Amino acid sequence: MDKSIKTKPSYNQEVLKIIKDRHGYSFDYIRKCIRGDRVGIICDMLKAEYIKLNNESIKAIEIRATKL
Repeated sequence: MDKSIKTKPSYNQEVLKIIKDRHGYSFDYIRKCIRGDRVGIICDMLKAEYIKLNNESIKAIEIRATKL
């Protein structure tokens, strides 16, 4: 019997903290919006903001790593 293993997505905790501080929503609600469990204008805005901030943090880490 083959059981498929579903992995849990990992979110950038620092970005989640920034979004929580800016908008005041819970971590659970923000994660559900990013994952697509919640729909609406606010969820689309939170998801777009998370993607933008996460990409910027990845770029900053890559730039810093090349300087070392």
